[in-house]
Amino acid sequence: MMESFKSLLLAVLVAASLAQSYLLAYSAPNFDAILPSDDYVESRLEGTQAELSALVFPKDIVLHFGNGEHTVLYPKMIFYNMILEVVEQRTFDGLRDAAGIGEAGAAGAEEAQGIEVRFAEEVSMAVLRQRMNLKGDGLNEAEPIDRIHIYTQPEREDVRVFFVGSRSGAVYEATRADLTVKDVERFVGFGEARTRYAPLPGGHYLPTQPLPMVQYRVPYRRFTADQLQRSLFPDPFSTRNLTERNGSEIYTDGKRGLQLSYDQRWLSYTDPAAPAEGEQTPLESALAAVQFVNRHGGWNGDYLLESVNQDPNGQERRVQFRHYVGTYPGAYPIVGTRDGTPFGPIQLTLRNRVVTGYERSTVQLETGSAERTPMELPGGERLLALWNAFEEKGLVESVYPAYRANLSEDDVVLEPVWAMTMTDGTVRALPGGGAY
Repeated sequence: MMESFKSLLLAVLVAASLAQSYLLAYSAPNFDAILPSDDYVESRLEGTQAELSALVFPKDIVLHFGNGEHTVLYPKMIFYNMILEVVEQRTFDGLRDAAGIGEAGAAGAEEAQGIEVRFAEEVSMAVLRQRMNLKGDGLNEAEPIDRIHIYTQPEREDVRVFFVGSRSGAVYEATRADLTVKDVERFVGFGEARTRYAPLPGGHYLPTQPLPMVQYRVPYRRFTADQLQRSLFPDPFSTRNLTERNGSEIYTDGKRGLQLSYDQRWLSYTDPAAPAEGEQTPLESALAAVQFVNRHGGWNGDYLLESVNQDPNGQERRVQFRHYVGTYPGAYPIVGTRDGTPFGPIQLTLRNRVVTGYERSTVQLETGSAERTPMELPGGERLLALWNAFEEKGLVESVYPAYRANLSEDDVVLEPVWAMTMTDGTVRALPGGGAY
């Protein structure tokens, strides 16, 4: 009896197993969807990408009429864009050392009919070649320049082109340039209806009438600590943080460090684990810096490659990009804040083409939602009086229209102001030179 029961049980189990195998093999599975949790949001930095060539452009273009009159064009102005487009398409070849002519000889172009393309600081020829069609040997060894004089002479039916470095003292002449006299005459003609600028000692130009500007009120968002950790650390979950007495937060994974100053809305990232040996050219440093920003925050606006400087110890290079704002009637740099806190630039330190330091504001302007208010900067006799009253004129490298930021909890007001870059690299506002 027991044996019969065991045989029956075994048969039932075998049949059940065969039935289950059939159902697994031939029936359609019924999966329940697993919905993602609403508590998780992917954290990433959504800045725009950029090529180095788009970040290299002149701070302004001076038009010389040849009769002692001048005017100035600024980025994003229609005629500025038209001139720059033509200059970029032309070829400049056969650069020769023209130091024998001297700075004064090249600067004589200011009295001839022509244009003067001016950069914020000296830029290497290799970097400039990212934007312009420069030909010839020895460009990598050439000294940096910050001005290009393109002009005609009444007694000659050709165009002369000089590349000049204010600090380096370099003077190069392009012996072959496919610009014509008609090109230069057309460039100068663009400025016929514009306000004239008075030349001052030191290569400065100030408008003889008030300068139209726009004041912006711009909403903003911020990079969050979570976003920055995910972007800057290989393993963001391995970081630990501490709070300093001033309220700033420090995050570290034992090698890299990220400091967030909430009062100043500023971040400072350091990665000291970079090879100490090796050389880097200005071009290599600029390219590496652009690539790093592309991957870690992006640009969120228009930026100018302002400077690539060698550190005094010779092992590091410091690269700085300046934020420009505006379209019509021009784009101008953000040079700081009313209370002195940092705002505007992106600064990087590199050793052997590896970024060891990265600083920028955590504020990301949403310029598409900006409020615009037309204003004017002082010009003419009023501006000249302010300039003459400034006692440190001899220490001013350049004077130019710019924006000063005034930050609140919800937005940023960008106030037009006459700014000055001093010989020590600092930027100051001309006293009394604000918009009205």
